Order: sequence, then C-alpha cells, then structure tokens
Amino acid sequence: MAAPIIFVDAWRLLVLAGLLWVALTLVIAVALLTIVAYRIWFHQLSAIPGPRLAAVSNIWLARHVRNGRVRELAKHLHSTYGPIVRVGPGEVWVNSEEGFRKIYGNGYEKSDFYLATALNKPRLNWWLNPQFPDTLDLLSEFDLTRYRLQRRLLGPVYRAHHLKQFEPAIDRVVTHAISELRAIGGDEVDLKTWMHIIAVECLGAVVLSWSPGYIANRSDGGTSTQSYLGWRRKSVFGLFPMITKLSFVSKSLGRAFSNLWGVTFATPKQFKPFFTPVYQRVSRRVTNALRHPARAQGKRDERSDLLTALIKLHKDHPQFTENYLRRMAVTNFGAGHETLCSTLTAAIAMVGCHPGVQSKIAAEVRALRGSIDYDSIDLVPYMQASIKESQRLYPVIGLSLSRKVPLGGTYLHGHFLPTGTAVGCNPTALHRNPDIVGTDPDTYNPERWLQKDGSAQVSRMERINLIWGGGGRTCPGRHLAELIVFKVVAGLLQEFNVEIASMPNEEDMPCYFMAMMTGVKARFIPRPRPID
Repeated sequence: MAAPIIFVDAWRLLVLAGLLWVALTLVIAVALLTIVAYRIWFHQLSAIPGPRLAAVSNIWLARHVRNGRVRELAKHLHSTYGPIVRVGPGEVWVNSEEGFRKIYGNGYEKSDFYLATALNKPRLNWWLNPQFPDTLDLLSEFDLTRYRLQRRLLGPVYRAHHLKQFEPAIDRVVTHAISELRAIGGDEVDLKTWMHIIAVECLGAVVLSWSPGYIANRSDGGTSTQSYLGWRRKSVFGLFPMITKLSFVSKSLGRAFSNLWGVTFATPKQFKPFFTPVYQRVSRRVTNALRHPARAQGKRDERSDLLTALIKLHKDHPQFTENYLRRMAVTNFGAGHETLCSTLTAAIAMVGCHPGVQSKIAAEVRALRGSIDYDSIDLVPYMQASIKESQRLYPVIGLSLSRKVPLGGTYLHGHFLPTGTAVGCNPTALHRNPDIVGTDPDTYNPERWLQKDGSAQVSRMERINLIWGGGGRTCPGRHLAELIVFKVVAGLLQEFNVEIASMPNEEDMPCYFMAMMTGVKARFIPRPRPID
C-alpha cells in the first residue's frame, strides 16, 4: 500500500507546484499590466504625446538607437507629435526655443544617461547611488561645482588667442595631408577615414608634438570604426541606467546585456589604438616634468605644445591637480578625435555635394594665397557659413543632450514635468526647426548664415543650437576644434576640387549618441596651381 500512497503524494505535490506556478505567472502578468497601464494612462507624463510603446519601456527607444536610426527618429517624432514628445517612461524630448532656454539656461544636472559614458568606475552605496572620483571627466561629470572649477581653471589655456600659437603645427599636418592626397591622384577614398586621419594627426601635433603616422600610412588602423562601435554600445547602455550601475559591480552582467542587445564587438587582431602611445607619452613627460626637475633642467624640453601649457597650469595653480593634468592631456584626444572627424566629414561632404558652394569657397580661399592664417577668418565668410550649415544639418550628437528636471518640477509647453524627468533637445530636430532656422530647414543653404548684420534669424541660430553643447556645459575645446576645422577645410579646398563619388541616404548612415556621416566616398582632384 505504501507505493500508491507515495504516488498520490507525489501527484499532489506536482499539482500544487503547478498551481503555484500558475499563480506566480498571474501575479507577474497582473503586475506587468498594472505597470503598463500606469505608465500609459496615469503617469505624470501620460498627457505628453508620443508613441504608446515608448511610454511603456526604454526598450522602444533603445531598439532605434541600437539600429542607428536616431537621426530619422528625431525628425519623425517632432513632425508627428509636436514640440514636446515622450520618448520613454521618464524621458521627454523638446524641440523649441522655450525648451532650449529652460533646459540649458538654468543649470539642470546631467541625466543618468551619462553613467554609460563615464571614464571611471564609481563607488556604489546600498541604494546604488554612484560616487565618482574627482579625476576630471568633463562629459560625464555630475557634480556641477566640481565641473565649474575645472572649466574655470582650464579657461585661459583654451582661449582662442592662446591656441593661435599652435597654427604652425596644424599647418604642417595639413601640408602633409595635401601631399599624400595629391599622390593618390584623385582615386576614391573613404571620407570619414581620411578626416579621422587628419583629426588625430592635428591633435597629436598640437597636444604632444607627435605624429601617429596615419597620414604616411594613409590609414587610421581602423580606430574610427572601433570607436564608433563603442558609441553604439554606450548609447544603448545609457538608456538603462540601472543595468549600467549593476555592470559597474559585475562585468559578467554587462557582457550578458551587451550580447543580448547585439552591441558586443570584437577587437581585431594586432589592432593598435592611438590611445596607447598617447598615454605613454603623456605619462613620461608629466613624470619627467614633475618628478625629475633636475633631469628636465639638464636636458631642457624645447617643445611648446598644449601639454607644455597644461603642465605649467598645474605648477601655477595646484588646484589643477596632477590627476587633472594627466586626464586633460588625454581628454584632448578622447573628446576631440571623433567630434573633429564628424565635423570635418560633414563639412567636406556637403561642399562636395554642392558645386556652386564649392566654387564660392574656392574663390575665397585661393584669393588668400599660400598659408591661411586664422586672423584671415573674416575674409572667408562663405566658407565659415558652409561649415556652420553642415554642423546644423549633421551635428556631432545624435541623441538628446538630456538633463534632469530639478526639485519642484517644471512646466514646458503646458505640460508638467516632475522632478527627475530626463528632458533635453535633440540637435537634429532643434537645428531643423523652421521657427529657429527659417524656411527650407532640411536644405543645405550657407546663405542663411549670411544675412545682414543684426538679422534676428542669424542671431537666433547662433544662440539656439547644440553644435558645441548647451548652456554652461559647452565644449571647453571649442576654440581648438574651430581652429583645426578652419585650417583643414581651407587648406583642402584651396588645393583640391572635392567630388563625392558615393553619398548614402541619411537612413543608411548609422547614428548613435555620437553621430557621423559614414560610407561617403570622395575624390580629391588637385586644382591647377595659380600662376603668379
């Protein structure tokens, strides 16, 4: 009789387990449905228009980001739903002058998206609130007091009049690039790769009096491709701050999440990133300058580059710590190589696609003859307008520059945004808003920047844009970037006629938080040298 009893007891246990599983499944289903219903109909952001799926989970936005579709997404959302759109359970994008002024003009803190871009691993308390070390991370610094001190200390070094001393170094890079492009003889090249080559070479010359050998090799070793894949991964992680925090604790979790979303990428064999020699050179020079002054005096360092200026800044102002010094020297490359590449690619691509524009710029720069000094910038207004117009249409940032709504909440376009809401403007949408940039906002038209002095539209475009960031968080290296872009564009268009052999459609150029024009093929046709 024991066997039947045991069988009955086992059967009862199985039935009980099945009932518990069904009950648990129902509880989970009800909980999920409750969350969905709350986020769609009862959340404080529920009255803000936007796709229903976006209100449910960040998965909706992350899919578009993972697929590189944020440029088209920004334009579509605002054209469909208006100036304010809910793009996530707790995130809103705004496309208006009102939104720009309120978000970036009032010192809103950065949103948790920037956890994914942090250079250092934070300390996490029991509530998973991150505490980052004070090591100068300008993009991801959440402490506004700390950030303002860093910017104030850096200010004199990155002013335009101080950076002009580095023009000869940039000139040498441009001359070398022109020589190699002439030797190519008008063959088709990948525009982004070559603009990255020139960008890294310019930064190497200015910051470290050093060349990575990219121009001589006619290759960047695949570094631009690898870094862009890195931004794809960061852009997805940024939309899931809790996962990002947990990945600080467990690398395995981060890898699993990365694999789940298909944003894991392999490093090619024998891949040589330029950051390794940059780190080595910075470390060696800083150590020699600070640890071995006697050695430095015995063999004086005659280099006068940006690292020299940063070392002097540290010696003159101890608040600019050695940690700041080392980090900032490398940050010039980390923050500069991709933004410069993106800006240069867009500028040359747009000029190459518009022969009439190119002819006007060529006339301006060739009239200057010889090396083009930054003091002559006012003599090439059309070229400057063409660069601004390419930056307007193809900004270096593809996602919203998101901030946190401060304590007490705020109102935008008649909607209340509670404390902690991630809110920001997407540069692609903002820069194509006809209320700001005028008619035909999708058209490349440098003339829109050349209206009469005092034009309200030009003034508005200058003020209401995110080309260099927003409000008090604008790029500290802006003047260095503008100097390099000016010298490179002027130098190339003085020597070459640029022909675009292949221009992908916008939707075929992947765009993440960092945005670049990829797949553009160009020919640099040498212009006949003028006869004096």
